[in-house]
Amino acid sequence: MNTSATRATSESLALRIYLSVVYGAGALTLAGAIVEAFHAPLPLGWLALAALAMATSSLRLNIVSVAANIAIDDTFFITTIVLFGPGPAALCIAASSGFVSWRRRMPRRQIVFNLAAPALSIWVAGQMFFAIARVAPLAEAMAPIGTLVVPLISLTAVYFTLNSGLTAIAVGLDTGQPAFDIWRRHFQWLSINYFAAASVAFCIILLIQQASLMAAIVVLPLLAIFHLTLRASFGRVEDAHRHLAAVDRLYLSTVQTLAMAIDAKDDVTHSHVQRVQAYATGLARVLGIVDEPTLKAIEAAALLHDTGKLAVPEHILNKPGTLTSAEFEKMKLHVDIGADILSLVQFPYPVVPIVRCHHENWDGSGYPRGVKGEEIPIGARILSVVDCFDALTSDRPYRGRMTHEAALAILRERSGRMYDPRIVEAFIAVYRDISINAQLAPEQCAVLQRISASRYETDASAPPPPTSGTSSDLLTFVSLARVASGDASVLDALALASKLVADIVPGVTGAWYLPDEKHDCLVVADAFGPAATAVAGLNIPTGARLTGWVAASRQPIVDSEAALDLGAAHGTGPSGLQRCMSVPLVLGNALVAVLSLYSPDPAGVTGERARQIQVVAPHLAATIHAAIRAEEARRAATPIDRPAATARELRLVSTR
Repeated sequence: MNTSATRATSESLALRIYLSVVYGAGALTLAGAIVEAFHAPLPLGWLALAALAMATSSLRLNIVSVAANIAIDDTFFITTIVLFGPGPAALCIAASSGFVSWRRRMPRRQIVFNLAAPALSIWVAGQMFFAIARVAPLAEAMAPIGTLVVPLISLTAVYFTLNSGLTAIAVGLDTGQPAFDIWRRHFQWLSINYFAAASVAFCIILLIQQASLMAAIVVLPLLAIFHLTLRASFGRVEDAHRHLAAVDRLYLSTVQTLAMAIDAKDDVTHSHVQRVQAYATGLARVLGIVDEPTLKAIEAAALLHDTGKLAVPEHILNKPGTLTSAEFEKMKLHVDIGADILSLVQFPYPVVPIVRCHHENWDGSGYPRGVKGEEIPIGARILSVVDCFDALTSDRPYRGRMTHEAALAILRERSGRMYDPRIVEAFIAVYRDISINAQLAPEQCAVLQRISASRYETDASAPPPPTSGTSSDLLTFVSLARVASGDASVLDALALASKLVADIVPGVTGAWYLPDEKHDCLVVADAFGPAATAVAGLNIPTGARLTGWVAASRQPIVDSEAALDLGAAHGTGPSGLQRCMSVPLVLGNALVAVLSLYSPDPAGVTGERARQIQVVAPHLAATIHAAIRAEEARRAATPIDRPAATARELRLVSTR
């Protein structure tokens, strides 16, 4: 049984036991109240008050924003206690609560609870009143009004505390939240309503003692005015709350969209920030964080923690491979820059401290300030764990995704050094139970793909500028795309393209990877350059290494480490293969091939030469695609229909 199931079972058992105790105590209270009511004076009096209470119960005000309601019927319950005793009052409130619950078609369990809990609360409060006042019910004997003030205040306090507390405990056991936090958020403010009801009840009692029961009728208009005033006031409160909720939804959706747009400029999965947000808020609740400002801060920081990457150069941000010391120093700046940007927003909750500390380590070895231990905000400690887990289990340009078990092993290894051990332990226990809904709408995906692809856009339709020493090569590529009529074989086209690429980037080793859909991999169809024999015959799974990632994402990698693509083969050649440039050859929406260039020069293929390769990539794609289609047609043709192409193929290759 997993942790979540164990916890749910435990809570369900505790709730059943608690409800059974309340039901039993309520049943005993009502049984005693029936006996007491038979001996109470003036039965028509307390029955009349019960009728008034049931009539006014329909005037309850539902406060949606706090999932509660208030009513003026408590006035008659308190009056019944003072005049006729706790027994009649318990029967009155049980009948009224049961009637309201039945009319609202509540579940049977809730109806029974609403019969038992209020009756038990008001009976205990009534006993407290008469124990302090030391008088009999006022319908039987007179008492100085001044001596009733303190007992009446005590009655109201006990009644409110028990009635709201019993409900808060039930809700807490049902939802798994601390009962006191539920009481504080949803019931604490209702004390005003209880004491206001007690004040009106005191006026009714005063009129009855000074005049008669009928004289108390003059208070009814006051109750009506009180109800109308409350309805108008809370109506405005609810309108304001709905407006704030709408603004909050707009704010969150705006923040989420901007955060995804920031990530789209990075080579990060578009749903990364959504998953991190879900993990962070779910883990925060598991750790017992119920403070609303802290939860809101974690929710926003999870989306915006990488805002500072806007100031990091893209060649560093998207570099597949290890950063140099200088590059890492520039990358570290994104923490303070992001926090400074967000400090301008003036969030009503502490977002900025979380963002500023989300790269700090538990042992103080993190950056930018070396904060350690409990000095790191709890939100930042949570965010660092879940962000690491999602990054490890997502595809990256320089590696495939890890399994959950491998990622958790890394978290355990870093626990106590980089991450708070308590948070790591809690996350490992519950990460499978946290609901992740990171699906994007198709229109969102389309927009984010456009943002991501904008980093690699080139003007393929325009002729290349006349730069010295290379313009003829570029024009030859364009000509090759135009004259390829389908007579050349794939190897002919690749041989000619290899010669021209070698003229643009002398000294490189190149490989033409063609997709093998049957085996979901890329296979080297041809290789050229000094270390061609080392790469010939390689195949790379789609999505793996550099070439596989370029094929899957349709995005080039301009400068990376050759070892990330070739493994042990990168050391082959005159001086070893140091850097890699990989470009997708795409025609329409179809991947035709991937051209990967491996350079022995530590500087790699950069600058103007890298730009020229990207400019001619669409023309190469068209040429290779035409050659592939031609070969397929020739294989499908009959011997009568098949042209003698050998001489033509040799002439085409030799034109250069």
